[in-house]
Amino acid sequence: MSGRVIAVSNRKGGTAKTTTTVNLAAALGDRGWRVLVVDLDSQGHAGFGFGVKVAPGQPTVHDVFRGTRAPLTEAIQATVYPNVDVLPADRGFDGLSAAIPPRSLATALRPLIESYRVVLIDTAPTADALLISALASAHHVLIPTTLHHLAIDGVGQFARSFFRVATTVNADLHGLSILPVQLDLRMTMQRDMLGRLISRFGRDRLLAGIRPDIALAEAFGRQQPVKYFKPRTRSVEDFEVLCDYVISRIISD
Repeated sequence: MSGRVIAVSNRKGGTAKTTTTVNLAAALGDRGWRVLVVDLDSQGHAGFGFGVKVAPGQPTVHDVFRGTRAPLTEAIQATVYPNVDVLPADRGFDGLSAAIPPRSLATALRPLIESYRVVLIDTAPTADALLISALASAHHVLIPTTLHHLAIDGVGQFARSFFRVATTVNADLHGLSILPVQLDLRMTMQRDMLGRLISRFGRDRLLAGIRPDIALAEAFGRQQPVKYFKPRTRSVEDFEVLCDYVISRIISD
């Protein structure tokens, strides 16, 4: 069976997309699933989270958007973590240089999907062509979000993009799951926002969530996933629950 492509996306910044990508990839890899992390955000933080650095002139995923026809296999970098490779970003990428069709990334990734069970695409907080390209490549979208008013509005905006791409560009894009982050249901506002999400999207699309944990930021400072930095923290427990969901509901579906 070929791999499943999951885009980790949200229209709003600061919702832990990269944190989710890095730590979910590490959890899946630790269980024996071969994972490719595609760092589509030109900040390059998903690669940074695994200690991956790109030298000037090295190929990156953003070569696709320059019309480069070299295979992406040349850009893949192995990590020191079990079963996880990274397709890194070009931190100097400043936008499309040509009219690239929405399915260009999907076409470029197709030869790689046979070699990986999961492809995780970390996207930038934007509605531009890169985000559309990620959605056009994916089978499922994971939307990390904080539980406050602006973030919930961002989820709604993103959902419109999701359904537009699913109905016009990518018939294989079927799944949408919402992952609350910085989750603390002792706060009335968070409970209210969670209720709004359930009312709008249905309880089945709401995941258990990731609780606040300073170890997540500390782990990024060490350029490693949190389970290899502080394996006995609550965020590691939460990412294991997320990993269970991804395996049972997305990969094995």
